[in-house]
Amino acid sequence: MEQMIPDIQYKINVITSDDGMVGYIMLEKNEIVEEPGADPWNVTVDQLRQALDNNRIVYGIKESGLQMLAARPIYGIKVEVARGTNPIDGKDGYVNFFVKKDSEYKPEYNEDGVVDFKNIEYFQQVTKGQILCEVIGETEGTDGMNILGVIVPANSGRPPISPMGKNTLFSEDGKHLTAVCSGVVRFIRDRIDINEVLQIGSNVDQGTGNIHFPGDVIINGDVCYGFTVIAGGNVTIRGVVEGASVEATGDIYIGKGINGAGGKKMVAGGSLRSGYIENAELQVEGDITTDYIIDSSIVCNGNIELMGKNELIIGGSVKVLGELTAKYIGNENERPTRIEVMGVVIADTEAINTLKQEREKYNSSALKLVETLNQFSHINKLDRDSALDEQLKILKQQLTLLKEGIDSITQKITKLETEGTIEYPGAIICKRKLYQGVKIYFGNEPFRFDLDDIEHCRIFWCDGEIIQGTL
Repeated sequence: MEQMIPDIQYKINVITSDDGMVGYIMLEKNEIVEEPGADPWNVTVDQLRQALDNNRIVYGIKESGLQMLAARPIYGIKVEVARGTNPIDGKDGYVNFFVKKDSEYKPEYNEDGVVDFKNIEYFQQVTKGQILCEVIGETEGTDGMNILGVIVPANSGRPPISPMGKNTLFSEDGKHLTAVCSGVVRFIRDRIDINEVLQIGSNVDQGTGNIHFPGDVIINGDVCYGFTVIAGGNVTIRGVVEGASVEATGDIYIGKGINGAGGKKMVAGGSLRSGYIENAELQVEGDITTDYIIDSSIVCNGNIELMGKNELIIGGSVKVLGELTAKYIGNENERPTRIEVMGVVIADTEAINTLKQEREKYNSSALKLVETLNQFSHINKLDRDSALDEQLKILKQQLTLLKEGIDSITQKITKLETEGTIEYPGAIICKRKLYQGVKIYFGNEPFRFDLDDIEHCRIFWCDGEIIQGTL
């Protein structure tokens, strides 16, 4: 807005920022008509303040700025004379955990730089009443105000996601989460569950019989030949598993190793860690970490990482969906070793979704027809006239056609889901030497290499073919 002061040939321009938070004054000279004894460039603080008031600027006015501008007028330049107060947003709440998440557990190494499988405490135990975490609540924001005297609201912080899970309880003030019972910590995203634990002080043998427990199981000794351990949570075995069966919904940790002689199978719904694996049959949904694998039959839907003193695979059959990493694969005697990288079907999701939408429309129409037919089901045949019979006949024919259409669409969806493109996301990584006698497949596609052994290689699938790279 421009304001011309009577008898004084200048203009006071008041400028407001787009967000209404800053106000400026810019003085502008006009043509001057000289009058004896007059100072045409003089401007007073009251005149400047009146100009601000005329523009409804009432908050954050800088009195010192007005006085300086009146004392030493500056022309053609914006001078800041008012500034609002910015809002201060509240802080988001968060959870300060006093127990470690699964991803924070790393293998420990001994003085020789070898993974110490015997001493690693992979599952984290807590006692009843132990504080698991502290919840720091969100804070409210502080509102601001613009130069027009209008409140600028602040955003309040977002509350934290509750960490309360199974067998946990908040304190009265809602700030601390404690364990209701002793057990093993298990994170489900950012929620803490405490799984109750069955402690076996010695071996699983004739003295204990087979173990079947809905929570976590900790065995301080071995699982002996012919016995079975089934757990609804995690399983920790301090010793060895020899010719025994172990099944866990969660992870399996074996301090020493597995000798599967005896034909028993081990199944892990999570990951498996073991000092070594020999003559074993394993089905693992997560990752496998061990020092060496010999003459075993393994299906792993995660990664297999050999880490320790030996880091080798010899003999047997291994199927892996992710990456297999080892120093040595096979041996100098060319013992037959089969490794298969499993594939995943990449379906035409767009076409499948379109068909599902079409099937949903058919289902909706069929339901309406069924409802209509049900409305006439109570009418006796003798009481129906020929026109109604004909109408019912047509409705039944339409319902039959809709059911045939639904069946046809379902078959098309099934076909698309099972006949998509197969991709192989995994890879074979050999840090030292891959020997002759090792057969590598990506699905049914074999990897062929010359008579010489291969060193420092990465074998993977790319654009429909098997690629041999170097490390």
